Amino acid sequence: MKRIIIIIVLFVTLIGLATFEVIAVNNLITNLEEMATNLQSEITDNKENVETTLTSVKEVKNYWDSFEDDLCLMFNHKDLSTITDTLSRLYSYVGNNDYDNAIAEVNLLKEYAEKNRHIMGFNIQNLL
Repeated sequence: MKRIIIIIVLFVTLIGLATFEVIAVNNLITNLEEMATNLQSEITDNKENVETTLTSVKEVKNYWDSFEDDLCLMFNHKDLSTITDTLSRLYSYVGNNDYDNAIAEVNLLKEYAEKNRHIMGFNIQNLL
């Protein structure tokens, strides 16, 4: 009887952690996509002086960096590094006032965030 109770407690705990993970990852990716969309419009509005968006880019980069270490415990770092690399390049391009490359990196950021929603989201491969 003790074994059944222990198994039930472990099962409920795992279900709770999995549910928390699904909700947390979904919120993170949704916020990242929203921030990327805002960056895209902000960079487009400031074509002549992209450097003015440096603070916004840094906020997005800091937001992602604050969650990346925790995500590496659950997901392959290689899948997460695409977003990290894109944000680093975006920060550099905005700092150098390079509109063409900056807007390309923001578009890539949006695509990578969407791709990572599938990788980090709820699917059978992540359960196994």
